[in-house]
Amino acid sequence: MQGRLLDKDLNSIVETECAISHRPIVFELDSDLRYSVLRPAERPLFFVPLIDLADLDAPCIVDDF
Repeated sequence: MQGRLLDKDLNSIVETECAISHRPIVFELDSDLRYSVLRPAERPLFFVPLIDLADLDAPCIVDDF
């Protein structure tokens, strides 16, 4: 998102783990919000919440669900 705001190509590598199995999840995200899953992750489920940020009244995006 910040890459779009700055009109620059930015990439980010995210290292996390599954909250249930505790297996590692590593993925790369680019400025166009495209992602690729890196090893050792197998097939994690990703989703992008469709929330109108301009109308977001909640203090946290999770609170709007």
